Amino acid sequence: MFADSTTFMAYNANMRNLCMDKMVGAQMIVFNRLEKGQDIMPFHKIARAANRKVDILYDYTDGSTEFDEIEDPLPFDLEADVVNIEDRDYAVWYRDISEEEDKYAGKTLRFKGMAVKSQKLPPKTFLCGRYLMVCCEDDITFAGLACQWDKPMDFQSKDWVTITATISIKFSPVYEKRGPVLQVLSVEPCEAPEQEVATFY
Repeated sequence: MFADSTTFMAYNANMRNLCMDKMVGAQMIVFNRLEKGQDIMPFHKIARAANRKVDILYDYTDGSTEFDEIEDPLPFDLEADVVNIEDRDYAVWYRDISEEEDKYAGKTLRFKGMAVKSQKLPPKTFLCGRYLMVCCEDDITFAGLACQWDKPMDFQSKDWVTITATISIKFSPVYEKRGPVLQVLSVEPCEAPEQEVATFY
């Protein structure tokens, strides 16, 4: 995908769904017509939000090019005894655990989410997550994970809770495949986050 850097930000701000649609399926994004020394971080952040694995190339007006080598460290400490996922980091965390689930095996995490109960779920199972928006309101979806809880579920569906759980990577009927299953240690009622729909921005 080629993007004119002189107009890309305006298009992304006003027609984000059209921009995201192109970036999500790209193997490489080339931002051209950049001035040497121009701040490339805004382009990097938008491209990474759309497609974490895409190659990014910056094409400058002086004829030179540069591959994107900006590292994106995770905004939470995976080596902590209990990995605390802040409200603002939910989208980044959910994408990371969806793409690299095995590195979370055995980790204990704490995060805030919406608990969802349903008779269609297996016994002692509920979902916990947040609505997630990648580019625009049309693509908002519930991004939740399967939670196993041996104690009575004394909360209502769609209540906001803070859960602490240890992660196992195994087959779950919820996903109909192998995936992260949260072995819940505690469920605490809490207030909804200031921004209820999680985003990458």
